[in-house]
Amino acid sequence: MTDLFFLDEEIPNELQPTWPAWKILIVDDEQDVHTITVLALKNFDFEGRNLHFYHAYSAQEAKQILQHEKDIALVLLDVVMESEHAGLKLVHIIREELHNLTVRIVLRTGQPGQAPEQKVIRDYDINDYKSKTELTASKLTTLMYASLRTYRDIIVLEKSKLGLERLIVASRGISSRGALSKFISVTLNQVVNLLNLDSTVIFSCETNAFEFDGKKFTVYSLVNDDLETEAVSLEELPAEKAEILLQAFNKKANVFHHSCLVMFCANQTNTILFYAKVEHPLSQLDRHLLNIFTENLIVILENIHLNELITSSQRELLYRLGEIVESRSNETGNHVKRVAFYSELLAQLIGLPEEEVELLKIASPLHDIGKMSIPDSILHKPGKLTGEEWTIMQTHAQRGHDLLCGSQLMVMDIGAIIALSHHEKWNGSGYPSGLEKNQIPIYGRITAVVDVFDALGSDRCYKKAWPLADVLQLLEQESGQHFDPRLVKLLLDNLEKFLEIRDRFVDK
Repeated sequence: MTDLFFLDEEIPNELQPTWPAWKILIVDDEQDVHTITVLALKNFDFEGRNLHFYHAYSAQEAKQILQHEKDIALVLLDVVMESEHAGLKLVHIIREELHNLTVRIVLRTGQPGQAPEQKVIRDYDINDYKSKTELTASKLTTLMYASLRTYRDIIVLEKSKLGLERLIVASRGISSRGALSKFISVTLNQVVNLLNLDSTVIFSCETNAFEFDGKKFTVYSLVNDDLETEAVSLEELPAEKAEILLQAFNKKANVFHHSCLVMFCANQTNTILFYAKVEHPLSQLDRHLLNIFTENLIVILENIHLNELITSSQRELLYRLGEIVESRSNETGNHVKRVAFYSELLAQLIGLPEEEVELLKIASPLHDIGKMSIPDSILHKPGKLTGEEWTIMQTHAQRGHDLLCGSQLMVMDIGAIIALSHHEKWNGSGYPSGLEKNQIPIYGRITAVVDVFDALGSDRCYKKAWPLADVLQLLEQESGQHFDPRLVKLLLDNLEKFLEIRDRFVDK
């Protein structure tokens, strides 16, 4: 776990956020009241922020302003305006109709008899009640401090609540089961969401992720929701960005500057730096939430590493198991690797979800595991099988399924489906169940195409490898008969990619 900067740290003055003026709405039908109030408070300052006044001369006009300006801190409200109880009706509108519970409302009246103090305080959601005659400049200043402190604290609580809600959503949205690129992509989006806590203003935010090995960076950028990568040396980065990235890398901790930040995340194999530059100064709340978010990210990144270890171990184990089957059949272990990568590519081309693609890649080497139960005399026979021998050979599909099913592991369940269905045919003439078209599971249809594509192009105990042209001709002939025609077309249209896999895993 890294050392992080927390909320109670002292932030240098030059890095302290600067915020706009407090918004005050004066609602009164007398012009003199507006003028006197502004004069009395012209030099007022609270937490480095002065006042900005809005003026309404009726309840209806005030309603329109409040509908448009969502962050008014205080309403100084007269009772009697266009009607005897116009001000009281406006209180109800603010709280019940506009659902504004944060603005502070101070009732000011020159006719207390029209609105008795105890009754009004009891029946209406106001925060103070003043007679106009008692509001001297001094008391008005005291009222402003008290009201703005309360408003400030309410807003901090509201933003903290919103921030924590977004933090939970952001952390939940980043899965430890996905690849590193998915982790980076989702995190970049969630950083922007966390930095936009103020619902009244949406700030733009420049974000990048940097994977760093101490010398060069791999830069990740979101472009139209697609993650793009670029290799960049330290010298190629702008000086300001390079400085804060190196600072975070060397400290192994988050670093915050006036309007930019770097979040440091690392596991045993990856160091990821999330950089963001925003249009507004970072508040203490921003920093606190991002520090908590970073702690969650570090845990998720470590879990990604652990999942990758488990997945790679699982994949290697299943490859070796597939190689044992193939070696018993006097076939090379590279067949199962080629089938695995062919299956992955074809599944991607047809648009299967990323998680299913990965599971299919891992499970496909088990497609012929049922051959473990076939006698050597049949499995190694160089010539054509007799009818009885062929019937026995066909049982390997069901036996493979029975070996793999019921493990409660998704990859084994998919392996069972593949083992059972990869000899079914599109026209219904396959085995063991005579399924046709879309009755055949997509995993079996994919494995059927790539298994035959590789088997025909490889030497076997009973045949020599076919020339590529003959393999392709057979695939075209069997499209819509043996094979799903969509899959055949995808393979043929992307043949170069399949040949690259073939050449990468050449039989020795």
